[in-house]
Amino acid sequence: MSKPVKFLKPFDVNKISVSQHPDFSGVYVVELPLDSTPDVDWREAFERKWRFSTDLWDSKVYLVNDKIKLLSSVDSFDEKLDWMEKLVDDTNKAVQECNRLIEKEGALVKSESGKQLLHMESSKAVIMDAVYRKFA
Repeated sequence: MSKPVKFLKPFDVNKISVSQHPDFSGVYVVELPLDSTPDVDWREAFERKWRFSTDLWDSKVYLVNDKIKLLSSVDSFDEKLDWMEKLVDDTNKAVQECNRLIEKEGALVKSESGKQLLHMESSKAVIMDAVYRKFA
């Protein structure tokens, strides 16, 4: 099961990197630290959230270990940071809902014998897909 991930706050100026993108004029790379390295399920939920976001603007987002890299112009940067925080919060909500459903399914599976692991893994995939579609 995935655990929530948050921005490391208060932001430490020494842990935030801002640099101009080497290939694109006017585009900056901002590295925002997270409190932990997201697992695969969290990463997948986050990727879906930002790719299907209606607020996509001119930004690109990458998860690299325990950082989110935001590639963006300076225009409306405060709004983009708010958008990033909302994406992280929405991802955490989707992951928590998925965890809740997996726990519920796991309780049902434990009461059965034999096919426990196979059933749980296939159920997890179905649940995660449904949660991601609902929260996308």
